[in-house]
Amino acid sequence: MRATNLTTEQITELRERARREAGPFTNPAITSSSYSHNPEWAAEIIGERSNPRVLTWLEVYLLYIAKQAEPDPPPLAMARRRAYEQEEKQRRAAEQERWRQEWSDWEYLKATLEAAGTQVTVRHNYTSHRHLDGYTQGADHIYLKKPLTFGRLRRDADIVLCWTPSRAKDLEYFPVEGEYDDRVPTCKACIKTARSIAERIKKKESS
Repeated sequence: MRATNLTTEQITELRERARREAGPFTNPAITSSSYSHNPEWAAEIIGERSNPRVLTWLEVYLLYIAKQAEPDPPPLAMARRRAYEQEEKQRRAAEQERWRQEWSDWEYLKATLEAAGTQVTVRHNYTSHRHLDGYTQGADHIYLKKPLTFGRLRRDADIVLCWTPSRAKDLEYFPVEGEYDDRVPTCKACIKTARSIAERIKKKESS
């Protein structure tokens, strides 16, 4: 929410009017009067500038006629609250859109992996000793419930897609209590491998 109820078109008209009417000389009656409701309102009327506290005569006149056009702007506290609410609304919308995109990507990868012969779910890695006092560390992995064989890639059942012998000690504990149907995997190695399989299958189908 802006600090003024004046529309963009109205502000543009006021700026054009100020350029026509201000003239080259200052008017002491105007410069000595209070010509701004508050700094946020003035910034909305004047627009982008380096130092809104040092005003030119043209800007002083612009604020003078803008104050006449809007004697009662939104209360500053209300403007700030509405701005916060608008930003929060946009943030939540962006977060929901990001989640929808991530979920769509995961559904695609899951379907691709299961079409390759395995069955997958999302499980959390509880191997880390730092899961203490409510502190949770570890990624959500793509967990294989059935073996997977794809080209040179071989994975047994009941391990994660990113499993390798060198990483085995860090990928030991994936209890069923850590299985989530409402999460997307966050392990970058699992996702990278799944995308590589999906890309190879897509390329094979299109050839």
